[in-house]
Amino acid sequence: MVFKFLTLAILLATSVAWADKDIHEGLLKVQAGDKELRFSAYTDGYFAADFNNPIDGEKDLDLNPATGGHNFTSNPLYDRQFSLGYGFLQVEFEHKNVGFRLAHHFGDIVQRMYIEEPERLKNIREASISIALNDELLLEVGYMPSVFGFETFINKENLHASRAYMTDFAPDFDAGARIYWKKSQQELLKFQVTNGWQVMRDRNKSQALGFVYVYDKPKHYHFNWGQFFGDESPTGVKTSYRYYNNLFAKYYLNDQWILAPMLDLGWEQKLNSNSSSKSWAPWQSYGVSLRYAVNPKHGVAGRFDRTFDPNCIIPELKVTTPHGWITNGYTLTYEYLFNTMATFRIEGRYVKSKDAVFKNQKSGKLSNEDSFVMSQMALSF
Repeated sequence: MVFKFLTLAILLATSVAWADKDIHEGLLKVQAGDKELRFSAYTDGYFAADFNNPIDGEKDLDLNPATGGHNFTSNPLYDRQFSLGYGFLQVEFEHKNVGFRLAHHFGDIVQRMYIEEPERLKNIREASISIALNDELLLEVGYMPSVFGFETFINKENLHASRAYMTDFAPDFDAGARIYWKKSQQELLKFQVTNGWQVMRDRNKSQALGFVYVYDKPKHYHFNWGQFFGDESPTGVKTSYRYYNNLFAKYYLNDQWILAPMLDLGWEQKLNSNSSSKSWAPWQSYGVSLRYAVNPKHGVAGRFDRTFDPNCIIPELKVTTPHGWITNGYTLTYEYLFNTMATFRIEGRYVKSKDAVFKNQKSGKLSNEDSFVMSQMALSF
């Protein structure tokens, strides 16, 4: 079935014109009586080499055969082998004030980030309907990419080939209902009710609330502030609420420089070990990226990011060391833009941890350092 879907999508894509219009970005621009069918696609592949020399070609080998690969990241997941990081095929249909979107995705990021979802849902990037309620409001319902985080699954649109810890494990997808309010030409507000923090099938049956404010002046600056509040306790465990603030911005300093600061602040209720009372355990992450365009084809970007999670609230970064997860990351990226559709990158990343959490196969011991180099080619249509 999947193969037939992919084949059909590719054949259809060759017979229609690609369109840049997106119902979420160009809100309510579909005129009465218009019908439009659009197809789009994205993929990126990589080759990475980790200096901790992981065994059997995998970074920080996870003994669970259902997951495999690196324990603390979704990309790059595998070491010293060509691999597909992420890809999707998408079809959209719009008529009058109604839109429908279906996207099938695949790759290492899906393998890692959708590990707890039912098998039948893992390959759904998006399955949603959009209804324009009036000239300012749009309602969207279904499975959708998340509204949180500066760095998304689509690495070509990011400033780097890999993602920082703070963006890698922010919510990446949502299941629920979302309202878009185009407040002004530059301002957009998003309100949503979802199944929870990156959850398609919610086990505790408690919905979460989300809010995002966006101020966007293209090629000048972009500001995004999001909030999440929901019950993230496992089934059978007492209520544990999580509150999350996600802020990021993108400033075009001139035609050559882009500055992108990021900040995450979160709290989650935790049961105290010696009583039934609860306290709010914090975590925080912050970082900044700076990109310089050497010329229209070549660019370089640097990133610093710090994640401070001593209580190991972030599930993917759970460790048993005395100080929890406290890391500083440094990334340097070179990119070559073939055209608007194709980007090639070479990147190096170094991470320093307060405690030894990374497996080092050369020494046979845990290390407080991890570093790798990777090359990546990304294509979008």
